[in-house]
Amino acid sequence: MRLSRFKPWALACAGLLLAAAGSAAAAYPEQPIRLIVPYAAGGGTDTAARMLAKKLAPRLGQPVLVENKPGGATQIGTAYVARARPDGYTLLMGTANLATNAVLYRNLPYDVARDLTPVAWATDVPVYVLALAGAGIVDLASLRRAAGQGTGLAYATAGVGSIPHLAAEMFAHQFGMPLRHIPYKGSAEAVAALAGGQVPLSFDNLPPVRAQIEAGRVVPLAIAAARRNPLLPEVPTLAEWGYPLEASSWWGVMAPAGTPADIVETLNRHIDAVLADPEVREYFVQQGMQPMGGAPGEFGRHIVEETRKWRAAVEQAGVRVTQ
Repeated sequence: MRLSRFKPWALACAGLLLAAAGSAAAAYPEQPIRLIVPYAAGGGTDTAARMLAKKLAPRLGQPVLVENKPGGATQIGTAYVARARPDGYTLLMGTANLATNAVLYRNLPYDVARDLTPVAWATDVPVYVLALAGAGIVDLASLRRAAGQGTGLAYATAGVGSIPHLAAEMFAHQFGMPLRHIPYKGSAEAVAALAGGQVPLSFDNLPPVRAQIEAGRVVPLAIAAARRNPLLPEVPTLAEWGYPLEASSWWGVMAPAGTPADIVETLNRHIDAVLADPEVREYFVQQGMQPMGGAPGEFGRHIVEETRKWRAAVEQAGVRVTQ
């Protein structure tokens, strides 16, 4: 008898709890949202994140605060979000390292499939081969000559395991060039090193280096894409150099695993609307970024496909990273 009297009360309480949970989810967001960038400020990832945050905030009715947590080839910032409460208030501006780190490192402090959930694919950004202006490197032939001198031509990237780093290793492997990697904490530092003459070569995306190109301090040699970029129509593709390598960095928003599906859907819907905004699209295109968008599952499949692609590439080129 006691049990039978208890059941209706318990069911009523459960119903109230579910209703409260539903009401809380419907009210999301009720406080500022943090968007964690796993690179230093000033690079391409940071640039894209700040544009998204700026346009996303009025749509959500809450500030979207960008926080930079660089280091460990994006592992520090990524692990921070993976350990955060799955309530939609701590998000990650995920990078292509979500795919490449899984290939390069044995002991990551997170597992992408287990600890994170895709929210929205934001941008796709091809890699460029870049040289210091005045260094005498203007094409493939002069690059070969420069690489053949000394112990190997130093090149900068935004970090170990980044898509520009892997593209550079594949490039060096394909052309038999002795290149020496100098990793930095982000694109801003790598660009400063190149423009300042600390290194003669770099592999990077267009957004963080475009101002230096326009100032005449950096020369774009080639793009790792299927076709030339209309913004820099004189820059050949790597395929025109005889090596059809296509390599793009990409960025998208991730949330901690367990984030309620309705919150993920809300964020996805608003991010897609931001990416469809003509002003935002024009800004990204002028920065050399391709706006993407789409369902969370589409972004998740892209991460899986990129992981497979770069695993095969790393094995072919024999790239090794110690941890």
